[in-house]
Amino acid sequence: MKQKVTAAVVIINKAGDILACHATNKNRDKGFDFPKGLVEPGETDVQAALRELREETSIVLSASDLIDVGVHPHNKEKDIHLFLYKTEDIPNQTTLICQSFFELNGRQIPECDFFEIIPKSERHKFNRVLQNKFDIIDSMNK
Repeated sequence: MKQKVTAAVVIINKAGDILACHATNKNRDKGFDFPKGLVEPGETDVQAALRELREETSIVLSASDLIDVGVHPHNKEKDIHLFLYKTEDIPNQTTLICQSFFELNGRQIPECDFFEIIPKSERHKFNRVLQNKFDIIDSMNK
């Protein structure tokens, strides 16, 4: 059976700081993730990554802005296709808006409740399944 693929955009600066989305209803000091989501039928991985970035942060980029970091094992059900966006200036997290929702107790709740620029020294705040992705990300961020 073929693994599902989730696609992600990692927005990173030269120092290795990364823009993170905080998953709603998670511990405030943990639960950070890259903007990402499942590739939908008829969509390429890069199209999915750009769509998820736009939906979860309101940031609009194009495929030509991204570096393809490849597909990597993510969890038992999914692989993750990482795309890197290298920038000097990570967007101000207070201006970002999550436009992607899920239903909880009959209410629509945003997938992300806030955003943070995570310094390289604090990457432990990211979800556990992302911890083994930083070596490949850093190797492409030179």
